[in-house]
Amino acid sequence: MQKALLISILFATVLIPLVAARGGSVKSAVRRSVIATGVFCVIYWLGLLFVYPALTAGKPNMQDQGMQ
Repeated sequence: MQKALLISILFATVLIPLVAARGGSVKSAVRRSVIATGVFCVIYWLGLLFVYPALTAGKPNMQDQGMQ
């Protein structure tokens, strides 16, 4: 799961500027890139708050393994 999180950050870092660069001017491309990055950060943050804990709820973590 941690690998998937890192890969998603890598894809966002590369793809957001690529998609935003299609704009007619530099100003509009930068504006689109900043907005897309902000939206991605909010969605990513919400995913880390709600989705990631639900996916790892049944799996033992390092703290649980150390206590046994």
